[in-house]
Amino acid sequence: MKFDLSTAIEFLLHGTFEAPDSKWVHMSRSMECYELFYVTSGILYISDGQKQYVVNTGEFVITPPCKNQYGWKPSACKFYYFHFDVKKTCFKDAIDSFFPVYGKYRNINTIEKYYTLLSFEHCSLEILNHFMAIILLELKNGEDSEKVRETAQLCKSVLTYIQLAPAEQLKVSLVAEKFQYNEKYISSCITKETGTPLKKHLKAELIKRAKHMLEYTDYSVSQISEMLGYSDAHSFSHVFKNTEQISPKAYRIMKTKLQAGL
Repeated sequence: MKFDLSTAIEFLLHGTFEAPDSKWVHMSRSMECYELFYVTSGILYISDGQKQYVVNTGEFVITPPCKNQYGWKPSACKFYYFHFDVKKTCFKDAIDSFFPVYGKYRNINTIEKYYTLLSFEHCSLEILNHFMAIILLELKNGEDSEKVRETAQLCKSVLTYIQLAPAEQLKVSLVAEKFQYNEKYISSCITKETGTPLKKHLKAELIKRAKHMLEYTDYSVSQISEMLGYSDAHSFSHVFKNTEQISPKAYRIMKTKLQAGL
């Protein structure tokens, strides 16, 4: 379902519900309007006749007008519900985007605040419609924020892994496999978050390790290239020189002289 937020929202009613026990199942009924469920405790199992949803605590779902809205599994849960409709006229400040049907929203205080505002007896219908629209926009923005947080956490985990993983694991394909994402997606996330492609992060880590071994160990260039997973010393030297503007051998000599105070 695609729900166009550029159309006006018409608030109808709202309320809270708490299941009496774990055997409770949402009733089966025909719906002539949209319904937003926001679960505050437990799990809600609800269907709009097209798809069955599992809505956990801190998550929401919007069901459209349908012939058969029903619960498809018993559960003990508690939730807010909001009934609203969509007018054909546009908002004064039209929003050209589609609203998500299902998602996460962790800021329950915002839901509670606007739920209370919708309960005021002396508010005009126009104001109530406005409050309902704000709730929907908050959910939309919250979902975007959740995605941003998830991407940031993924990137943090990947970059930490790169620092600790064995050299033979520092390949885009293997990192993607480790985090169970495809290569294109995980590379895109890293580039968006850091401004640097994943492949460059991996190369930078290998070069950092190479510099450390050249400076503090007696391993030969060939041994270092093998330990870092390069096919041969020539390939390693080529990558190192392109990155550091100096050959591995010259880098070692330079660092040895610096340590000797020459």
